[in-house]
Amino acid sequence: MLTTLWLLFLTLLSAGLEIILFLYLMGQKIRLRYFFLLLIFNLAFNFIYNHSSWFIIKFWGEDIYYLLLSFLLSTKTKKPLKIKIFNGLFPDILNNLSLRLITFFIFPFFNISITDYKSSLLISIPSSIAPLCLSFLFIKLFKESFTILQKQKSNSPIQHIIIVANFFMFGYTLLLQSLMYLENTTHSSTLELRKLCVVISLVLFFIMIVFLERNIREMIQGQLDFQKNLQLENLYTYNKHIECLYNSVRSFRHDYSNLLVTLRLGIDKDDMDIVKEVYDSVLQESDKRLNTRNFDLARLVNIQDNTLKSLLSAKVLQAEEEGIEAQISIPEPIHLIGMEILDFIIVTSIFLDNAIEGAIQTQNHKITISFWEDHRSQLLSISNTISEEQTETKTIFERGVSNKGRERGIGLANVTEILDNYINVNLETQSNNFSFTQQLTITKKA
Repeated sequence: MLTTLWLLFLTLLSAGLEIILFLYLMGQKIRLRYFFLLLIFNLAFNFIYNHSSWFIIKFWGEDIYYLLLSFLLSTKTKKPLKIKIFNGLFPDILNNLSLRLITFFIFPFFNISITDYKSSLLISIPSSIAPLCLSFLFIKLFKESFTILQKQKSNSPIQHIIIVANFFMFGYTLLLQSLMYLENTTHSSTLELRKLCVVISLVLFFIMIVFLERNIREMIQGQLDFQKNLQLENLYTYNKHIECLYNSVRSFRHDYSNLLVTLRLGIDKDDMDIVKEVYDSVLQESDKRLNTRNFDLARLVNIQDNTLKSLLSAKVLQAEEEGIEAQISIPEPIHLIGMEILDFIIVTSIFLDNAIEGAIQTQNHKITISFWEDHRSQLLSISNTISEEQTETKTIFERGVSNKGRERGIGLANVTEILDNYINVNLETQSNNFSFTQQLTITKKA
């Protein structure tokens, strides 16, 4: 009875730690009642594949369980298939390698046999926990990279590495379980082959992780360089605009000094005609100069993301250079949430480029940029005048389809690929009354 209770406790402890390890890799938190449901599901699945006569379930039951669990917990996300497979295989493979490393190479060093491991509770309990602890430490060591890995999209630059990793893990479990099946059916020992397989797999496993870590860091550095270059490029344009504003203010200051001298003469001579003439010819014009659209960039001060602010300022200046009236509405300070800044910048840049290109072709050159938020979401709206009352909005997101000509519809197709990775982002496209509007709604994540 005592032995049975110990085995039940060991099974529960091991299964619970395996689920925690799985959730830790995914960076996912669940409520306690859901954790117990997963634990019960794990025990039921273990019972089924331990007592099943089906080859595929008996020897790959645990791998199948975690693959199913990975897909189940990812139903509300838009994680790529390759990431779901990676999450399902990696914790179990890591734990399996740790367990075999201990039983094949560390136990013999202390004269502990496989029989002792299976029969002695004093050995089996710590032996079941030790591989999980090693797995936790390993994931903890590369936690930053695994966290970034969970956010990768279907077009990620490291997707080929993830695919190779998945094939490696499939190959490892296929080979090991096949050797176990061969040993059980032919009653011939495959222990030495399994040891050799574990050694080779450990080496390849570490090479794979180090290579993945390096490529993730290179990808992050590339994204940082992209944002840095974008800021520097837009900063140059912004500085030119500041110089233009400074020259305008200095010119007005010079005119204002002459204005005061003229007004002084009129006042000294008590000549209201001079005062009236100065007002009509100078003051009214100077008021127009100070209210010019060149000073609208001050409204971008409410943008809290510097990269986004530099992009918007550069695009607004580009529009004004093309003779397009650019209206900006950002009523309150706002900081982007719910979407990666790099993805948001790419989408916004495509919308603005299309808006400028569309507005140039009209008589009433105008674009409008609005960015605001409420307690539930953030909304970006970019609209422009168009040359026809209404334009097609259903097919323009297909690759190669564009209102600008054949094989030019690449930008909006890229927008679709980016937004497909966000379940909390919705794009609404409207066209009526000689206007074309793209409105992006980003629901704030709980």
